[in-house]
Amino acid sequence: MKHDYPQELARYLRGRWPGKESLPSDDVLFELLSTCYQVSLLREEGRAIRLRLMLAEPELFAGNRDAVLGGLFTLRFSEPRPFKEYEMLKLGPSIDYNNTMLGVCHSEGEGLRIWGLVHTGSRWVQAIHGGSKRAMPLPPALGVNVIAPGALSVLRGFDILGQLIGGRIISPSLGVFRSDWVATRFSAVQTRLASMHADEFRQGEWARIDPAFIGRLYLEVIKHVISTIRRSGHGGTILSFPAEAGPLLHGGNPFISLKYRFMAGDARMRLRGLLLEIMRVLAALCGQRHGPDYVAGWNDYVSLQDKRLNQLDEQVFKYARFLARLSGADGAIVTTEAPELVGFGGIIEGTYEMGEHIARAFDPEGKNRVIERVESVGTRHRSLYYLARKMPSVLGIVVSQDARVRVVTWGGDTVLCWDVIPIDFT
Repeated sequence: MKHDYPQELARYLRGRWPGKESLPSDDVLFELLSTCYQVSLLREEGRAIRLRLMLAEPELFAGNRDAVLGGLFTLRFSEPRPFKEYEMLKLGPSIDYNNTMLGVCHSEGEGLRIWGLVHTGSRWVQAIHGGSKRAMPLPPALGVNVIAPGALSVLRGFDILGQLIGGRIISPSLGVFRSDWVATRFSAVQTRLASMHADEFRQGEWARIDPAFIGRLYLEVIKHVISTIRRSGHGGTILSFPAEAGPLLHGGNPFISLKYRFMAGDARMRLRGLLLEIMRVLAALCGQRHGPDYVAGWNDYVSLQDKRLNQLDEQVFKYARFLARLSGADGAIVTTEAPELVGFGGIIEGTYEMGEHIARAFDPEGKNRVIERVESVGTRHRSLYYLARKMPSVLGIVVSQDARVRVVTWGGDTVLCWDVIPIDFT
């Protein structure tokens, strides 16, 4: 296997950089990434180094009063510091990875230098961990996150473009959750929730709800569950079936033995109840503010300051963490897209044998793929591959102990999987 290093990451970044803003020259880009890579391999008094930086002049962060009050501000050193491994080794432990990053600039005469600190606040991590709090935007400049030994993420502002980890460059294929096939798969639950909301709709009082809002909030919950399992250090598996597959999961299923099954009732539909209540409150609030013809969506949800809405938001993400904790037991969490929590401790009765093949996708729709043998994965992965072949309707998410995440389903002719880019190693 050919391994990737900073030089390959620089070429990858050059080919995927969006927007009109230009990247630095090849030599500067390679020096930046190579230095960060070397820093990732160092330890300071036994501590691994984790830090973030952005290549941007300090003037680009000159925000208004709202930005400062929102937590985005800069602190410039009286004299810039050299952009060297030792300097970053000493600075790294003194700044909080989630809240602060190094500001770096470049000039022809002096090269790369560290000009100071940029305090961003921690809301940016919700892009990965799931959440509904809006972060203050960053300039669309090159960012580098030193995550773990030999692991770097490259970003444009807060947008993750790729990650170098384990000698491989991984594209941010969390986009699989925004693919057409996932949207089609979850359209049934969106339609069902929209219909239930319509039954309670107060004509002339409530604003309408954008159907896309349901899917967006559902995605944030999934991301939060994944990140919570990933940070737990023990891994886990989540199985999601179409709502109509419920009876099959309650009966004598030959492929899944469910140790801890919940009794039928409203508690199993807890997430659905929360989503419906959020839709009610959001429709009422926006109806009062903007009138009944207004279409309320995600931007309204994250910007409205309402006590009841904040309580519901907190309950949604508490539920996501509760769900993730169930992965601590041996076996999978079993859900349907109703959404309904069927149980946990699901043992898959069967496994892919060594030497069998799956396909790994490189794009959200699964068109660009490569065939892989299964020798490089453990029992948790192989059993999920087996289940996807035997029960093609399943959508599985498997989190390894090393925090790698894969989405698995049946691809029509073979088992198909996507690597979901891991960002934070705590």
